[in-house]
Amino acid sequence: MKKLAIILALIFGISLMHSCEKEEETVLNLGDAVAPVLTYPEDGSSYTLTEEEEDEVLFTFEWTAADYKKEGLPEVRYLIQADKSVRNWQVSDSIRDIAETRETSHEISVGRMNTILSRVGLEPFEEEEVSFRVIAFLTRASDHAWLHSETVGSNITTFEAITEPDTLNVPGSYQGWDPENNRTVVYSPDRDDLFEGYFYFEEDDTEYKFARGSWDENWGDDGADGTLDPDGENIVAPEAGVYRINADLNEMSHEFYRTEWALIGDAAEGWDTDVPMELDLQYWEDEWKVRYTITLELQEGHFKFRANQAWDPPAGLNMGIDEDAEEEGVLMYGGFGNDIPVEQAGEYTVILDLTGPVYRYELIKE
Repeated sequence: MKKLAIILALIFGISLMHSCEKEEETVLNLGDAVAPVLTYPEDGSSYTLTEEEEDEVLFTFEWTAADYKKEGLPEVRYLIQADKSVRNWQVSDSIRDIAETRETSHEISVGRMNTILSRVGLEPFEEEEVSFRVIAFLTRASDHAWLHSETVGSNITTFEAITEPDTLNVPGSYQGWDPENNRTVVYSPDRDDLFEGYFYFEEDDTEYKFARGSWDENWGDDGADGTLDPDGENIVAPEAGVYRINADLNEMSHEFYRTEWALIGDAAEGWDTDVPMELDLQYWEDEWKVRYTITLELQEGHFKFRANQAWDPPAGLNMGIDEDAEEEGVLMYGGFGNDIPVEQAGEYTVILDLTGPVYRYELIKE
């Protein structure tokens, strides 16, 4: 019989005492535990996805509840995954997370499924087999107590993947807790579930969460530890200011990072002196997007944009020109972005546009 001993004080932060002097070690007997059973979709089912129906519901995943046969454990959470064809679940590149939830069902749209399966590697307009499973778990910190359902296979025909960036809504106290506001979003340019965006929070202790267009699917952070939890507690940005916000739905993690942007370089006041830029508050009020401006005398030379008077994380950030971009004025982080040239001395208005999903600059000679 397979048994797993877990000291809850270490994994879950729960201290269970057998007496005043002796800690009791809680043992999970996984031989008695009941794994979830994926009941829908049915094994052998077939679906054809079309772009015309991308906003419609494809189906609802349904499964039975897992049971660890032990009292006092954290609430069970579930992770739905997809794998391409062979159902061996050994090649990580062919496995994609679909959703994490505390419920025993999850509704998925045609467009969302198409995006996920395009990452798995399905060729558009060709019927291919995909397998699904559900994993029950108590914590992502340890996979030793994860319970896996049996896999269910479906034959699915996808359409050509959308090339527009994916978005994730960021409702919060700063915008009236509106999960349908499609201007207050973070972006995933490669549609790989890695999201980023910049936000201005006027007040200290601004609260926010992540959501997919409604409260039906949302994430917070129960322990304020950087882990995303379905229906979790509000995330709190402690100090007013401009924040870079990231969410990783692959690892179910997030981070926020306060920034103060400046211009630096020999075209301005030298490579050792930051010239602070001014946040365009009217642009934020009108567009819910972050943009900085500054008007100053520039010399022939070069400059970059730098945050927090430091070049690199964790203290700072910097952006320079992406010379390989098809459009002018596109910026890139760090060493990937080159110094921005100023070819003629004079008075300029410099704009740093952090609207996203692509960051840009403008250099306007007065």
